Amino acid sequence: MATTPRLSRYGPAVLWAVGGALSLVHVVHLAGDVRGETHGYASLLFAALGPLVASATFLLATGWLLRTGLGRDYVAHLVRWTLAAVAAVGALGVLTVLYLRAEGIALERWWFLVANAATGGAFVGLLVGVYDARAARTAARLRSERRRAEWLSQRLHVLNRVLRHDLRNEVNVVQGYASLIAAGEAEGADARRRAAVIERKSEEILHLSEKARQLEQLLAENEDVSSMRSDLAAVVRNRLDALRVDHPEAAVAADLPEEAHVSTVPLLDAMVDDLVENAVVHNPSPEPLVSVRVTVRPDAVVLRVADDGPGIPEAELAVLDSGVETPLSHSSGLGLWFVRWVVAESGGRLDFEERSVGTAVTVSLPRPPGDRFASDGYAAPTPDGDGTDGDSVAVGGAGPDV
Repeated sequence: MATTPRLSRYGPAVLWAVGGALSLVHVVHLAGDVRGETHGYASLLFAALGPLVASATFLLATGWLLRTGLGRDYVAHLVRWTLAAVAAVGALGVLTVLYLRAEGIALERWWFLVANAATGGAFVGLLVGVYDARAARTAARLRSERRRAEWLSQRLHVLNRVLRHDLRNEVNVVQGYASLIAAGEAEGADARRRAAVIERKSEEILHLSEKARQLEQLLAENEDVSSMRSDLAAVVRNRLDALRVDHPEAAVAADLPEEAHVSTVPLLDAMVDDLVENAVVHNPSPEPLVSVRVTVRPDAVVLRVADDGPGIPEAELAVLDSGVETPLSHSSGLGLWFVRWVVAESGGRLDFEERSVGTAVTVSLPRPPGDRFASDGYAAPTPDGDGTDGDSVAVGGAGPDV
């Protein structure tokens, strides 16, 4: 609903206003009885003092609830039920007054009767709101656990494919070439060529095992992302410095703000490494071009990595988009899956944009709660100009149901 964000923002003020207004009415009523405008202890106790105690209890309960996670996160539920109950029971009080008048019984201060009824409604509505909020929190937790179970199943399936297919193939190549060298069937330049292949395959196996270790860390991560804060601009700056050292042939264009804080899991640096390094190592050009831009927006920080390479195969993008691998349709390695999972765990969004030249990968990550927004915009040149051509494939999602 469109009103839910406003209720969440102004909900505490609404609850305080309801409780304060009702308490004020009861204080006026009690003061009038004490001055003798209305006589009798029964009137003093049941008509004025009792409702005042009820409204004061409502205020105390509101203050306690707003200090708990339930009250802060689900304040909209409390407000909706409280206002609905105040309106319903208050209307019942008005109908009671009208009925008494129709019967010839006139109440001089009928509005106090309506206020008493509204106070009872507020208290009951708050209790029902707490029950509804607890039910909503339980449902959200179950959805989160179901989503995490689906993610775990997906990741274990991908890991199984890596162990059965990718890793076994690499080891078979290493074993076969090493056997040829050991048997003396490869000598001279042929032996050196096969040894170079063994060295390259060994590095790929080490890289694959490192990705598996990072995946294990991601699977075991149970920290609250909203409480974690990282400077994406600083991370990207450090990774680009390392990229320039490891790949001096690459031309790197970067436009980064001084700071760009995001809420994310601890593996942000590894995810950025995968994006910028893949833009170079999978580019057959002798001088690969990589453009990196970080933009701070009111609700998110956006990282865009563009290259002038051959692009990501459509079949691989389709696998990532569907989230399901099959024996005949699967991704290569763990790199893109790892990026997808880190972004998903961080509550962000991942997009692949296929352009006329190369690929642009866009990662949107949530900003930390309470982080100030810098209105300055940031822009960087892209390998083919504005980078607006081509289709976009969304992978992952944004918000509580990611």
